[in-house]
Amino acid sequence: MVRQDLELLDLSIANVTMAEALDMVLGAAGGMHTMHFVNAHCINVAAKDSEYHKILSQSDALFADGSGIKLAGKWLGTPIIDNVNGTDMFPLLCQACARSGKRLFLLGAAPGIAQKVVDWTKEHTRSEIVAGYHHGFFTSGDEPSVVESINSSGADLLLVAMGVPAQEKWIARLRDRLDVPLCMGVGGLFDFYSGSIPRAPKWMRSVGIEWVWRLCMEPRRMWRRYIVGNVVFIARIARIRFSRVHKESTTE
Repeated sequence: MVRQDLELLDLSIANVTMAEALDMVLGAAGGMHTMHFVNAHCINVAAKDSEYHKILSQSDALFADGSGIKLAGKWLGTPIIDNVNGTDMFPLLCQACARSGKRLFLLGAAPGIAQKVVDWTKEHTRSEIVAGYHHGFFTSGDEPSVVESINSSGADLLLVAMGVPAQEKWIARLRDRLDVPLCMGVGGLFDFYSGSIPRAPKWMRSVGIEWVWRLCMEPRRMWRRYIVGNVVFIARIARIRFSRVHKESTTE
């Protein structure tokens, strides 16, 4: 049976397993590619930000991230088979890089955070898989040297942790100057693997309520995204479903 991707807001979200997504990431070669993780918040942002929407639509792959996208797939008749989020993919990616010899460049988060992520990768892979790193708080004047650091590192994959939509826009703006086979936006991933923000218990992740944990950890920063944003997202999906059902009923 051929698996159908989820079409949402004129964006095609790959309906793949984590293993398949990892193969896509590791197989990127020949030019510069972009792949991004898309969750409910991303869809809300894309609905209002045409530049961000265009960037996502031109990406080589969009991965289904989180319970919101899974719910959308269920309501819209395209069941999503796996939660392909960057935080779960990262340790698998690190192990794969250790086996294959591929190397990462970490860009983003506050000063000192990326270094702690590097330490985590060394501890968990017993390998030097990070070719370089730089915090995300640099000025436009520093940008050329940051790009040069990335290009001269020889990294196979650039992970950019600046938040949505800043990270995707940064990659799109600089893509012609970046000499890296693949760039990905990874949101708050560095904060989790540096130990700055504890991740939700596994049981919460398995039942799709990791967002509740994140809201509890950072209520002032996350309340609008999850309390307001979740309602907006559900209403948007409901409208799309109603529109499709209505269209089908009028054409019968």
